[in-house]
Amino acid sequence: MSGTLVNLDLLAKQLNVNGPVTNPYTSSTGGIRAIVGDSTATYDTHFSPEDNGHDWLIGTTTPGTKSNAVAVDITAAGGLTAGRVQLIVTDQGAGVRSLGKIYASAGDVVLTSTGDVSVVDGSIKGERDVSITTPGAITLQGAQLSATNNTTVQAGNVALSDDASGRSFVNAGNTVNLTSSGAITNTGSQIQAGTAGTDGTVSGGDVVLKASGDITNRSTASNIAVVVADSGNTTLDAGGSIVNSNARVQANRTDALTAAGDVSIAGGSIKAGADISIKTPGALSIQGAQLGAGHDATVQAANVVLFEDVSGPSTLSAANTVSVTSNGAIANSGSLIQAGSVASDGSAIGGDVILNAGGDINNRSTPSNLSIVFAAHGDTKLTAGGNIINDNARFLSNGAIEMNAAGDVQNIIDHTDGANGGQPTAYSNRGGSFLFFTHTNSGFNVDYGTVAQPNQLAYIAATHGPVTINARNFNNSGGIVQSNDSDVTITAQNVFTNAAVFSGQASYTRSCWIFCHADASSNVTPYGGTIQAGGNMNIKAGTVARNIGGNVFATGDIKVDAPITYAQGVTGYSAINQHRGLKAFFGSTWAQIIAMDIGGGFSANGSVTLTGDGVIDGGSFSGGKGVTAAGGIATVRAPSRTPVQIDQHLGLTTWWWR
Repeated sequence: MSGTLVNLDLLAKQLNVNGPVTNPYTSSTGGIRAIVGDSTATYDTHFSPEDNGHDWLIGTTTPGTKSNAVAVDITAAGGLTAGRVQLIVTDQGAGVRSLGKIYASAGDVVLTSTGDVSVVDGSIKGERDVSITTPGAITLQGAQLSATNNTTVQAGNVALSDDASGRSFVNAGNTVNLTSSGAITNTGSQIQAGTAGTDGTVSGGDVVLKASGDITNRSTASNIAVVVADSGNTTLDAGGSIVNSNARVQANRTDALTAAGDVSIAGGSIKAGADISIKTPGALSIQGAQLGAGHDATVQAANVVLFEDVSGPSTLSAANTVSVTSNGAIANSGSLIQAGSVASDGSAIGGDVILNAGGDINNRSTPSNLSIVFAAHGDTKLTAGGNIINDNARFLSNGAIEMNAAGDVQNIIDHTDGANGGQPTAYSNRGGSFLFFTHTNSGFNVDYGTVAQPNQLAYIAATHGPVTINARNFNNSGGIVQSNDSDVTITAQNVFTNAAVFSGQASYTRSCWIFCHADASSNVTPYGGTIQAGGNMNIKAGTVARNIGGNVFATGDIKVDAPITYAQGVTGYSAINQHRGLKAFFGSTWAQIIAMDIGGGFSANGSVTLTGDGVIDGGSFSGGKGVTAAGGIATVRAPSRTPVQIDQHLGLTTWWWR
């Protein structure tokens, strides 16, 4: 049906459109209007048939008939095309189903219903606005909903999904606003506000998704789900949870995700040209996803977790500042949190990384990926109501690093204990005799275990600024703490511990029967246990400060404020084998194991000052400008290097790692 009319009104109990209905009269006020359901329409007939300045319809009344039927049914062959298209369904609960084309060539498309609205492989397009309002559900399947200006949807539930024909699209040249009293679900489809020109220019407004229930943005095997504002902001506001699964949320300006429930970002990306804001009283989970802000990234949640998946690490980054606040814990596993960036010429921009947790802060690498928290130009600042744990991971800053924990600060690496807990096992056996010769076997073995990831040492490192740490206890076990050009200040309410972690095995065997054969081997290696300051070093411990096999060094002065400070060496081993020479010619070989103290030193180019007692137990105190201790320094055992004698009880037990 086609004809040029000022306006075409269709009044029916039910409307079935099996072919195109077209009013080619181009006007933003004239077009096609369908009033479907039990109703009474009143018209003013004194207007001229050519009068396009007045609406002939005075009003409608409806008895409120309840119906679950499809009031408007447009088949794939059907369609409504006019300057303006308006569909009004008056029966309560009656819906609209369209497989065809609804097009307003000069004005708006307005659809009002009280039932479900379903568009399958069809399209609704307005050259101005598109508005759909219903307390029922709106379902788009392989369908297109687009407006040159604004697209507005208000429904009880909104669902977009792809099908064999492709994705569903909700587009607007300006803004897209979807409001649901239930959920909003975007599956393998696209919601887009604004346009991008071929010259790279962008225009348009915001995308706003507001749901009383959940908001889900989920890709399928065939299509990526996208929510994008080419020129404006993207807002997701859920009364329930927000789920972004292998999908994309993007804004030229700001991304804002607010949920009353949990927020889950698994795969995909959240990108903003300006700020990213995520706020929820629930948990935030970021798994194998990329979050990047052109300015600031701000997170507030009850619990925050970043972790890798098969696609790789998660990334939370911002060109300026990254701020993460959690009422509970913050856990970063095999992923990256970064503020600012470093250009190829070495210049850096950006602000601070700020992590504030009511519970623990955990930064833990995996065998596949380093876990890194990095401020490229600003400072790295951590505050925890519990512990701060850096396990085979990195806290880095090109500025300063500040850590404040109500619990402990641990800078550690993963280590598997060896046999007998790292204690040596010696043996000596005598066999049978012949003439003057007796068969003897002797030797010893020591196993310091293994370091799981020797290329992933734990670092707390500042390039151009101080390192300041305040905690209940401080433990640097196999890690490295350093400031290249400034002070390192560590305050522990109770215990300060710096220790190298040893791995590897050492062994010695000697067998005699007429001739003697000996063999020695050692691959014992220390890892980490280094604290280094480009300026001064200030260590304060409430009960005891220990350096066990590690190294504490300052370009300036070292001050240790503790009741007692231990400098303890740890036994390392080197092997010497001689399988050539005159003895070997006659059948004997010779070997030896050398045991030596490793580490345990406090060393400064300036002075070393102890406010309490000092104890040397295989370690050392060394200052270019002297060493002083208010309580004196007692030497239990000076650093030594001694051949291990198996046949004699020559200090063997003094060498074992205590």
